[in-house]
Order: sequence, then C-alpha cells, then structure tokens
Amino acid sequence: MLWEPLNFASAAAATGRSLEFRGLLAVIELAASGVISVLSVAASWSLLNRAPHGIPLARVALIATTLRELLALYWTRLPSNTVPGTSGVYSLMMGAHAAAWLLYLQRRERLEP
Repeated sequence: MLWEPLNFASAAAATGRSLEFRGLLAVIELAASGVISVLSVAASWSLLNRAPHGIPLARVALIATTLRELLALYWTRLPSNTVPGTSGVYSLMMGAHAAAWLLYLQRRERLEP
C-alpha cells in the first residue's frame, strides 16, 4: 500500500525538470507508473476490507507492477539505479517474488468463502 506510491513519487522527483529532455516516452512511462501505483493502492485497500474483488485486483496490480519493473530493468527513459550486469539476477528475483505472491493469492482465494 505504501511502496508503490513512494516508488512513483521517487521516480517523479528524480525525473522532475528533465521530462522535456527525456521526451514523450518518459512522460508515458511516468504516467503508467502512476496508474500502477493507484491500482496497487486500490488492490491493497480492497484486500484490507475483504472486498470480493480484492484478490483479482491484487493479481492485476502484482502483474502490472512486475511487468513495469522488468521493463525498467531493460528499457527505460527514466533514471535508474541498477548496477550494470545485474539485470538477469533481478529479473529472476522479481519473477520468483511475483510467482510466490500469485500462488499465495490463489490459495487465499480457495480458503475464503
């Protein structure tokens, strides 16, 4: 609930005045990051309130976040702090993390009435 908005705010602050220099693709990438941030907060809130659409929304938010992060590893117009040569390891870690959470959400959905 907090990580994605903070991640978006950090990206927006780091990009700030250089958006004009970075171009339209950077604006689109930043806007997509903002939409994913809103989606993640909505999913978290739905899970906390045990809303019936919480688990499917959490799946969508998790997949969107993972895809955005993978895209940011290999292609981004925004600033990045990734050390060269570590993209493969980070990709595997992100994939395993997303798979574990998707498995958890699947099991949780079966347990809830």
